[in-house]
Amino acid sequence: MRLTIKLLVVFAFSVVFASAQTPSDGQHYAKGGLSFDYPKGWKLEETQGEDSTDLKLSRPDSDMLIQVFVHRGRITPEKLPDAKKGFIDPYISANMKQFVAMGATPKQAPDTSEIAGIKAEGVNISASLGGVTGAAKIYWAIVGQRVVVLTLFGPDTDTKRFASAWDLVRTTIKTEELAPAVSPSPKPSP
Repeated sequence: MRLTIKLLVVFAFSVVFASAQTPSDGQHYAKGGLSFDYPKGWKLEETQGEDSTDLKLSRPDSDMLIQVFVHRGRITPEKLPDAKKGFIDPYISANMKQFVAMGATPKQAPDTSEIAGIKAEGVNISASLGGVTGAAKIYWAIVGQRVVVLTLFGPDTDTKRFASAWDLVRTTIKTEELAPAVSPSPKPSP
């Protein structure tokens, strides 16, 4: 009897834990040591570079875009300033220039968030385009020894409307170190 009760309790916790992994109305991305959940109804575009994965999530009924950029190389916290200088700062600058090219006067302010439960530094680039306020919110952190950069683009109305989608991606992202390719050992000759 006690064993049955223990098994039922373990089963109940397993069901609750499994249901918390991916929402019933969600989808799961897993490739190249990167995984996260995102809601159904979002289009996923993937670009694989030599040293990075770049994913864009969008909806046909919204101007909001969620971008996930993950560098493939391992990095230590001491090397994060070099990574920031090497590819995060130029990315932030390109976003500022994009707003200017669209006719806006962007304002940049420091910001913070969390990625996978890890404190993430960031910037909020806000602007008004044709009377519609919006922003590019860019955050970065080391997740599992890899640099993850998450960006939320769009008008304020859409970013509020789809805040749960942003939170789902931001909180479920995981990285794993890729196992090195194993070459087959030569067979001994007879």
